[in-house]
Amino acid sequence: MRDVLKPSLWTKPWLRRWEEATPGCQSIACADAKPSWHRMWARRHGTVLEGIFYCPQCLQPALLGHLSRLHAAALPSPPSNRIPLGLLLVARGKLTYNQVLAGLEAQRRARYGRIGDWFEKLGFATEQEVTTALGLQWGCPVASSLDSALIDPRFQLPLALLEAFHMLPLNYAPSSNTLYLAIGERVHHAALYAVEKMFDCRVQPCVAWRKNIAPRLERLRQQPPSNEVVFGQIRDATEMQRISASYLAKTGAREVRLCRIGRYIWLRLKSRSVYTNVLFNLRIEAQRPQAASRPMFPLPPSQLESLARTQAAT
Repeated sequence: MRDVLKPSLWTKPWLRRWEEATPGCQSIACADAKPSWHRMWARRHGTVLEGIFYCPQCLQPALLGHLSRLHAAALPSPPSNRIPLGLLLVARGKLTYNQVLAGLEAQRRARYGRIGDWFEKLGFATEQEVTTALGLQWGCPVASSLDSALIDPRFQLPLALLEAFHMLPLNYAPSSNTLYLAIGERVHHAALYAVEKMFDCRVQPCVAWRKNIAPRLERLRQQPPSNEVVFGQIRDATEMQRISASYLAKTGAREVRLCRIGRYIWLRLKSRSVYTNVLFNLRIEAQRPQAASRPMFPLPPSQLESLARTQAAT
C-alpha cells in the first residue's frame, strides 16, 4: 500500500493521464516546475478564463490583460442599412414615391425619429408592414410571439444590454444550440457575435414590433435585479480588474468569460450552476434636457394632416 503512494513507482501512461486530468496553470509566466501537490491545489482553486486555466496567482495579470485590450478597443460604428426602408415598401407596393417623400419631409422637419415611425404616424403604413419590411432589410424572420417566460435561465441577458440594443430573448432550441433574440430596432451583428461567444451557442435574430418589446422591458425594470451589477464612470482597466477580482472572490467563480458589447464590457462569472453578470459602462452619454420633454413626433397635428393631404392631392 505504501508503494502505491510513491509517485516514482507509478507507470508513465498512468502519470500522463493523471497530469492531463489535473492540468497546471497554462500561463506562460507561471513556473513550469511545480510539485504534484501544487497542481492538485491549483486545480481545486484555479479559474478558467476565456477557456484557459489559471492558478490564483496568474489569474489577476491575465484578467488585467483582457480588460486592457477590451477597454482600448474602439466602439464599433452602427451598421448601415442594406436597402432603404422606403424603397422596400415601394417595391412591395405598400407606399408610393410621394408618400416616401412626405415621410422624409416630416422626418427632416422634426430632425429626429425613424422613418418607419413617420410612415406609421402619417397613416401611410401599419406597424406590421413596417416590421415586415425591416425583416427584409436585415435578412431576419419576423417574430410572431414574444413569450419569453420559458427561456432557460442560463440564457438570460443582463437588462442593461437588453435596453441598450432593444432586444429580448425568445427561445432556445437545444437540438440546434440556437438562441433566438427578438430585435426591436437595428440589428447589431457585433453584439450578436458577442452573445454567441458568451453563451457558446448560435444566435438567430428576429425582427419584432418595438411597441411590443418596450412594455416587456419595462416589466423587467420593475423586477428586482437578479445576479446583475452595472458600474459606470470607470477610469481605467486597473479599476475594472480590482472590481472583478472582488466579485470573483465573492462568488467563488470557477469560469469567467468576458467580451466588449457596444459601450459595455461584460463579465459572466460561473460558480457551479449560478451565473453572475458584471458590466462596466465605458461611456456616459451626454443627456439632452430637451429630448426628455419633447414628444416622439413633435410636429403639430395640423402639419401632419397637411402633409397627408398634400400627398393625397398629388
